[in-house]
Amino acid sequence: MTISRRAFAALVAGCTLTLTAACGSGSSSTAPEAAATGPITLNLWTWTGAPGGTAMQRAIDAYTKDHPNVTIKNNEIAAADFKAKVPLALNAGQQIDVLAVQPNLFADQIRGQLRPLSSWEKDMPAGTMAKFQPLAIDLGKKLYSDGQLYSVPLGMSGSAVGYYNAALLKELGVQPPQAFADMAALAKTLQEKKPGISVAVMPSGTDSWFQDEFALTLAGQKDANFFDNVRYHNGKWNTPAYAQSLTDLQKAYGDGSLDKNSIDVDYAKAEEAFATGKAAILFNGTWDSNLLSPAYRAANRIGLTDVGAMPVPAVSDVSTRSLRSFLDVTMGIPKKAKHPKEAADFIAYLTAGAGVDQWANRLGLIPAVQGWSAPRGTVASDAEQSGLKTIQDLIANPHSDRNNLSAFSAEAGKKVLSVIGGADPQQAAQRMQADLDSGKFN
Repeated sequence: MTISRRAFAALVAGCTLTLTAACGSGSSSTAPEAAATGPITLNLWTWTGAPGGTAMQRAIDAYTKDHPNVTIKNNEIAAADFKAKVPLALNAGQQIDVLAVQPNLFADQIRGQLRPLSSWEKDMPAGTMAKFQPLAIDLGKKLYSDGQLYSVPLGMSGSAVGYYNAALLKELGVQPPQAFADMAALAKTLQEKKPGISVAVMPSGTDSWFQDEFALTLAGQKDANFFDNVRYHNGKWNTPAYAQSLTDLQKAYGDGSLDKNSIDVDYAKAEEAFATGKAAILFNGTWDSNLLSPAYRAANRIGLTDVGAMPVPAVSDVSTRSLRSFLDVTMGIPKKAKHPKEAADFIAYLTAGAGVDQWANRLGLIPAVQGWSAPRGTVASDAEQSGLKTIQDLIANPHSDRNNLSAFSAEAGKKVLSVIGGADPQQAAQRMQADLDSGKFN
């Protein structure tokens, strides 16, 4: 997320004071359209990974099989280009019937081009909106500065979480670590029985942003409201809770609970180390939950026979383990959509209907509907099944929103790395606060 705290407040105030035409309206100016009577084509715009071309096509094929008069064209755009191309297409009047909306500043920037949900909820099957997690609906409203919904949730993710080599831990006779003391014990066991296998890896080095994610996960154990206070209420970054999280992280690397030799490992190398059995645990986001899928592992030639998932270990009280979560993808209907009624029906199918199982069966993106269970065969072992449930529970019960300040996250991660290398945690937190106040990284 790139919106700054000050910009977020200014945006809300600006939309209150300026003309409706400038900031978008809470009601649609488009007259009601009749449903099409003949064959139609819905133009769907998504970005790579939302939820991905192959996964989306499975849902499209299933939907059009039951709706032979509907053809759906999925225009999948590179994620890096999506924010630039969509506004140009909308302003040019290009037909887009269903639009995947990125849950960041982009959502509010195109709000004036979207139909409010209140104008097309009636075109979805009755009860559709009641199927979503209340948290997902609340997060959806946060995307728009007028507090209304213009798109509905598709999937969610959270960070940070741990994936563990369940077969290895079973062979060693140990349980997934709940606290960092357990991590230190596992590291010692590995040194004795499996030398050469690291206790844990995570994206680091040039991907220092994840060290920020990890430190914020620990900070949430001390102060569950820490990040939301910063993100939405102009709260301070250099609080005692955050400084303590840096101290705890420094200690974890110092006593062997985490492997100090891995702090220069980037994203790809961390993934590879875990996938090839060179690390017992991989810390990453829930977007890596496809590691729990035997079919995914087989398709990607990952030799691990069993994988589980766990919360980031606790510094002390295991009841405080949690993460930050947020929406990844939402689906909306542009004002100039040619077939809004049919678009609404497809969105309901995709986000809260039978289409969910079509795109979600390889995991990665977790559906935002309540009570979703993965299709049979998605996960098999006890570790895989309990791991998926753990991830779903963590996402549904976060300590704060993962509504990131992306540029700042990368800079904060560098300073977290400096603490791991021996810098003073208090001073590092102060430097992060100065960076945040400067506005250079917002």
